[in-house]
Amino acid sequence: MPSTGADGSDERAEYFREFYLRGLEEVEVLLKEEFDSEPARQHVYGLAFKQNDILPKRDRRPKSGTVFQADQIHRIHDGDEQTHQTLLQFGIVVAEYYDIVDDVVDGDVKPGHDREALLVAQLLMPVLTRLLHRLGDDAVEYWTREAAALVEAPLVHEQPDERERTGAAYLDLMDEQASLRSAITGLAAIVAGADDDAIERAERVGTTVHKLMQFVTDLNQYPSDDDPWNAVAIYDEDEFFAQYQGLKDELDEALSAYPEEYITRMRSPWQSGLRSEYPE
Repeated sequence: MPSTGADGSDERAEYFREFYLRGLEEVEVLLKEEFDSEPARQHVYGLAFKQNDILPKRDRRPKSGTVFQADQIHRIHDGDEQTHQTLLQFGIVVAEYYDIVDDVVDGDVKPGHDREALLVAQLLMPVLTRLLHRLGDDAVEYWTREAAALVEAPLVHEQPDERERTGAAYLDLMDEQASLRSAITGLAAIVAGADDDAIERAERVGTTVHKLMQFVTDLNQYPSDDDPWNAVAIYDEDEFFAQYQGLKDELDEALSAYPEEYITRMRSPWQSGLRSEYPE
């Protein structure tokens, strides 16, 4: 679709829209393959892949920001189309799986529905196992190591409510929590046969995207969010935007080795200003 915006924004918006719709189609195809029971399939789709009142903190499902970055990285490294489809399915499903588990752990599930949320998460686990197997031995080795680190972080590291709430501590906490997104983008490079430097670069993209997404989420949820670790509560206005700009610069550096058309798409979600949304 040709761009109607001077900066190409309309074309990119259409690209993102088509990517999101393709992701939904891939989820529907996958669930039909994985579940013989129509009621079970509809139950999983309704809770894990549609906005619902059981998991009220999710304003959009599935979330596609991280898997979009993985999609682009896999294309940059010329991964084959069958692997690309499996990677897309895995990235969408694993993000929703961890979102559900996170909501249960944090007490964000609608009261009385924890059992339902956990059962749906468990139904997603064999799906993820089969998808990971299709991605190959290197993917299994990489993902299982990264997944262990993801769960280890909240168990081993000092808990947020035990830390002094400072800007430096906030950034440390985000580093610990970024493992899922860095693992998804790193996996994209792994299954495309990229070298170690390219894998490390892909992981940095995922880590920085996580931090940018968290800043935007914190701003959108403030002041209704009572989490004391909200970035708006921790930083004053000038420092908030200085940190946000620094993260945008980090992303630009991580993307700098990629072709320009990919850089433009991968950085575009964070190019608009947020000052108009900052609370007075």
